[in-house]
Amino acid sequence: MPPTHHPMRATRELGRSFVYAFEGLLYTMHTQRNMRFHIFMAILVLAFNVSFSDYIPVDERALLLIVICLVPAFEIVNTSIESQADYVGADRHELIKRAKDTAAAAVLVMALTAMAVGGYVLLPNFIKFFRAPTPGRITSVGLRLIMSVTVGGSILVFWIFRSVKHLFFPTLVMASLAAGGTTAVMCIIGRDPSTAVALLFLCALELNAFARAEFEVRIHKEWVRPDLPFEVEGLKLIAPGLLLGFLGGAWVVWWGPFACYLAR
Repeated sequence: MPPTHHPMRATRELGRSFVYAFEGLLYTMHTQRNMRFHIFMAILVLAFNVSFSDYIPVDERALLLIVICLVPAFEIVNTSIESQADYVGADRHELIKRAKDTAAAAVLVMALTAMAVGGYVLLPNFIKFFRAPTPGRITSVGLRLIMSVTVGGSILVFWIFRSVKHLFFPTLVMASLAAGGTTAVMCIIGRDPSTAVALLFLCALELNAFARAEFEVRIHKEWVRPDLPFEVEGLKLIAPGLLLGFLGGAWVVWWGPFACYLAR
């Protein structure tokens, strides 16, 4: 008879597999510049998708979400292939070069596909909105557009000022609060909770990738202690900041000055 595993052992192994997968995701975010670019573009597209959710059918929004998620997934597979190729052959070889090039080509094809699908889904609805806007919805869509720009802008502000010695921690906290709050406002008004979860997760990944790189620089400069767990140290500020910002944005929409938009 095949050996049986204790339920607790199986649970621990399952939990360990999730930890390993998350470590691989953090590694890809930290080492691959293209991955950070893909995640940032995914944040912007998802935010604009929520902004015009009144004009985009649910099935098209779901299709857009799928292709957006596939681009980072292909980048992760590409990183895995490159790591295995580097391990197998440290010297330059034509076959290893072909393996890396074809893996990168798969990412490029998926990225172009995502751009085509995004144009197919978003552009007609943008044109429809600006040509014949519906009375009573212009202000709501405009507010969500401002929030979507703010989500990306908060990440860019942290990326710009993260290297300033005394502005790193304040800008990281402010970027987390702003990203969480604006996500709550546009997703609650747009009635899209699934995109809210996706945006919060992607913002946490993007901010942590920039914070991790900066922590390594600060350890080298002896600005922080050398034994600092820089891989996840930023998440200790990012996760609470996103959560508090989201709760604050939810309060503004449900009980604050933006409550009038829920009735539309």
